[in-house]
Amino acid sequence: MVFLETFRKLVYTPGIPGYEDRVRELISFMVKNYGKTFVDSLGNLVLEIGEGEKSILLAAHMDELGLVITHIEDDGKLRFRKMGGIDDRILPSQHVIIHSENGDIPGVIGLTPPHLRLEKEVKVVPWNELYIDIGADSAEEACSLGVEILDPVTFYKPWSMLKKGKVIATRAVDDRFGCAVLIEIARMVHEGKITPKLKVYLAWTVQEEVGLRGALALAHMIKPSYMISVDTTTCCNPVITGNLKPGNGPTIRAVDNAGIISPKLVKYLIKLAEQNNILVQAVSAGGGTDMAAFQRVNVLSAALGVPVKYTHSTTEYLNLDDVEKLIQFISVILEDGFRNIE
Repeated sequence: MVFLETFRKLVYTPGIPGYEDRVRELISFMVKNYGKTFVDSLGNLVLEIGEGEKSILLAAHMDELGLVITHIEDDGKLRFRKMGGIDDRILPSQHVIIHSENGDIPGVIGLTPPHLRLEKEVKVVPWNELYIDIGADSAEEACSLGVEILDPVTFYKPWSMLKKGKVIATRAVDDRFGCAVLIEIARMVHEGKITPKLKVYLAWTVQEEVGLRGALALAHMIKPSYMISVDTTTCCNPVITGNLKPGNGPTIRAVDNAGIISPKLVKYLIKLAEQNNILVQAVSAGGGTDMAAFQRVNVLSAALGVPVKYTHSTTEYLNLDDVEKLIQFISVILEDGFRNIE
């Protein structure tokens, strides 16, 4: 499966908000033969395919959650700040990698063991009370190992294949899965497996996890007729996401905290899926996607994705059957060209 190989390469390429360079370089290499590309001043990568009076832009964000080094203590411990919506509950006992100019430096986020804890009530330790231990005994030793202030930090990434290989659990599913889907779409168009009815922009955006910043900049540069964000849909809470379930098909993220898809567009997408025997899940969700940035400049926009469990943890979980159906659904949308929505 071409997607799976691409996805894994992207997962293991570090790129927190504002530090997406290595991810962008990898994607640029992967799509270099598929059309004209450019990078804007903020770091968004855009691939242009085809011509046409009308156009569609599909976006997936390159950045992943991570940390940035803010201070080196006298005893060699490293203080940090969070980059993106990281739950403090997941931080203690994490293995991390500091990406310095001199190479990658392993570390761990320490936690007081229960044998030495005096308080009876266990509490969630806030991020500002934690530190990264790289084995250094002094600030001088930490610096000699190559650590510098503002170095980006990512979490160690396990790769577990569950359910006989149908499910992947790893870090940075959000949104390296979406990045891989767009690469697959570009490849399929190049090979003639998809024939779009309109001009296509594929955009890999930056700084989504800290406020959709890349998409906001891009939305003021490119004014497509339509826009689709390809991102994860957090699962599963019946109050917010209803009956959403991995394995039951890709998602139409009709309502979330940042945007609402036009009901007319939702109906069009559901009908198109039904006509092509693609099972989809139209749902409410939490959070937000790059869709919201384009809605703010009056572009008819939607958010598609797959259900993902344990979002923003190091065990994000997606079903590959959902991904396969999502790629099929996007192919159908491009070949239909929104001709039946007007």
